[in-house]
Formats: sequence, C-alpha cells, structure tokens
Amino acid sequence: MCDNPSPARNNRPVPPGPSPDIAHAGFGSAQSQGAAASPGQPGPTLIGWPRQLTWSDFRDIQSRPRGESEDARISMGFRPGRVRVVEEESEHRLGEMEFEMVLNAAGSWAVVSAKTTELLAHEQGHFDIVGLCYRDLTAEARTLRGRSRNRLLLAMRRVMREHDQRAESLTREYDTQTEHGRNQANQQAWQRQIAACRQSGMHLTAPQLSAAE
Repeated sequence: MCDNPSPARNNRPVPPGPSPDIAHAGFGSAQSQGAAASPGQPGPTLIGWPRQLTWSDFRDIQSRPRGESEDARISMGFRPGRVRVVEEESEHRLGEMEFEMVLNAAGSWAVVSAKTTELLAHEQGHFDIVGLCYRDLTAEARTLRGRSRNRLLLAMRRVMREHDQRAESLTREYDTQTEHGRNQANQQAWQRQIAACRQSGMHLTAPQLSAAE
C-alpha cells in the first residue's frame, strides 16, 4: 500500500524541509542568477531514486493499525532544493538544483509476521511508480522556459500538478489490478512494465493484461 502516492500535491516532505505544499514548495522564492550563470549549466536533477528497497526501510510493527486492511505501507515525499532561475537571452529557465525523493520512515511500516519477498516487491512497485513520475517531472522541468521568472514558476507548478495526477492514477490502478500484490500474475506484469519503462525512458502506463491475468 502506498500512503499519499502523489508526488506533487499530497506527499509530505520529511522534516526538516520546505513547505509540505509541494506544488508551491520553494517556487515562491526563486533566486535569480542572471548573467552570472553558466550557459551550459544543467537544470534540475533527481536524487533518491532509483534504488532497491529493503525491509530496513520499513518500521516493524506487530499487527496492523486499527482500520488497516494491508500488511505494509510505504510513504514517500518530495524535497526540492533551493530554486535557481537562470536568465538567458530574455528567457528564464531552471538552473542547477536537486529534486529529492525521500522515504518517510515514520509512515512506512510492515507487519513483522507478514514480511515476504512478494510483499516487498509490491511496495517496490509503489516506490518505482512514483519515482518514474518524478523522473519525468524532472526531465520536463529542464525543458521549461518562461518570458519572466513568474511565468516559469507558474509553468513548473502546472507540470507538477500533471505528474501528481499521473502518479495518483497509476498508483490506484496498480493496487486495483494487482489486488494489493495478491494477484501475482498481474503483479509480475506490472513489474515487467516498470522495468521496461525504467530502461527505455518511456512514460509509465499500465500494462496490457491478458484475460487469464
């Protein structure tokens, strides 16, 4: 199960960090670099993903919390670094900065007696779905241009909302089709799809499932 699956709106960064309203975090106080910035300076980069999860990333609990129907939950957050805006030939773009994907340790837990390789693989899927949306968000952020700093930041917020919605939709579809990891045929189909998108750089979409699956 994924807690707060959306990367741009619902996730909460791990303290200490910027405002938890990720659609606005950091982007209201951009530091303009102007002509001092190197024209060849790269734009935003993503850190914290990809990586392989282990059970040490989850807090051990002895039984499900009241009201829970699943045996594990993963909570992820988004931590933007200080925003840097570069002005080049009357256009503004994002300069070198980091978007960090972080695990919220307090919100990620697993029932000790229920830990299995299959359950960890399902949680890895949640992690990678959000990571792929972060990757695409970061790539699109590098292409954004605006006639002013404010126009650029508005465009960035729009991009974040769009990838937010993608992550939320994909996460729900993932849990529905895999039955929270209990349908192993569909789980494996999703894992293959995620792996293919990681390798190819293509945007993640839900896999085409056969009738048998």
